[in-house]
Amino acid sequence: MDKWLNHNNFAKIIALVFSIILWAMVHIDSGTPVAPTTVVNSKTIDTKIQVTGFDSDKYVLYDLEPDTVRLEVKGKRTDLTTNFSDYKVKLDLKNIGPGTITLPLTHELPPGVQLITMEPSIIKVTIEAKETKQIPVTIVTKGNPADGMQLGSPMVIGESNVNVTLPQSEISELQKVQGTIDVTGLSETAKGKTVKLTAYDKHGQEMTNAEISPDSVEVDVPINKLYKNVPLEVRKVGKLPNGYVLASISTNVEGVAIYGSKDSLEGISSYPVTVDLSQFKGTNETRYTVGLTPPEGFEKIEPSSAQVTVKIEPAGQKLIDNVPVTLINANGALTEKFVHPEDASLSLSVSGSKEILDKLKAEDITATVDLSGLGKGTHTVPITVKLPEFVELSDTGGPLEVQIELTEKSKPATTVPEENPPGEQNSGNGSPPPGDGTNHQDNSANESGGTGNENVPDNGDGG
Repeated sequence: MDKWLNHNNFAKIIALVFSIILWAMVHIDSGTPVAPTTVVNSKTIDTKIQVTGFDSDKYVLYDLEPDTVRLEVKGKRTDLTTNFSDYKVKLDLKNIGPGTITLPLTHELPPGVQLITMEPSIIKVTIEAKETKQIPVTIVTKGNPADGMQLGSPMVIGESNVNVTLPQSEISELQKVQGTIDVTGLSETAKGKTVKLTAYDKHGQEMTNAEISPDSVEVDVPINKLYKNVPLEVRKVGKLPNGYVLASISTNVEGVAIYGSKDSLEGISSYPVTVDLSQFKGTNETRYTVGLTPPEGFEKIEPSSAQVTVKIEPAGQKLIDNVPVTLINANGALTEKFVHPEDASLSLSVSGSKEILDKLKAEDITATVDLSGLGKGTHTVPITVKLPEFVELSDTGGPLEVQIELTEKSKPATTVPEENPPGEQNSGNGSPPPGDGTNHQDNSANESGGTGNENVPDNGDGG
């Protein structure tokens, strides 16, 4: 025992045991637990406002400004996540109708994170009801098709009306819904092109708030070769046998479509069809087909043929009296007078089919005389006669002419006062006025209502 007590290591062990006992006694008596130290951090986060419960089909939302909220939060570093989507600010618009209203904002934070401040915490919003209107689609084009091609009218495939939804305050401004298709360089018909639609107001401005349903349509755009519709012009050559006249010529088409370049089409106004009258013998009605070919410089003609009907009948004669003669291009400073015929009318012998002549009247015939360039005097001027179709002048035995006398139009008389009466002229210096004094006195007498004789013999008396 004494040996252990005297050993140095044993003494050290005894001292350590007593130290532990004393430390335990001190802390047990104080009753204060020892807790680990906790570090609290803070953070500022900007997050978008999330709108919930809003019926966007029926309403439009205005004035969500600002749309971002600043959050100041605190928590342990391990709880303050860097994923900002965990920090949410919400605006609940469920069951909120049209009008302007101030509403509180709500927040959602990650576990263990506490809110210090939220700015703003309330927000004012305006809600307006929507209205829908049905409107037809308009399709326009831009650019030009390839050379030699012609643009037709774009056609919407299927339903050509769309529904446009706008706030009630804007629906009355809606003017049109339009789509634009580019036809630059197209050489053939464009089929089934998808065209995006845009709504425009009455001032031609795009309405960005408009919801269009459907927002696009399918469109066909016809692209055709350039063409021009021109009438058929029947030209007659040759002569019928003596004693027969042409009663009618008709075709089963009035005109044709000719395809070609723009310059070529501008230079054509009709398409000629020639009928040779010398091939017809006697009374008949002949119907035959004529092939139509494109004129030089043109690509195609439609139709490619035409049916011509020619009717021949025995010639009839008729005398048409009192055909008025009309003067044209007269000189306004001259007066016209018919010398022959005096009554300014003609009697014309014409030939034609019986049916046409039975209906023919003087008013159906035009007879004109051109006075261009004619001055004073008597002139013999040819008459130009225009007859209805299928009526001809019979042999007149000579040219149709009239005699016209052209004279100057008379001017109205004017009275000019004399500078000195005759008596005063003779009394001044005793010299007679120029000329023969007797004639002067006689003319004065005529002007004063004297004898009235137009011609008085000269008696040689100077007094």
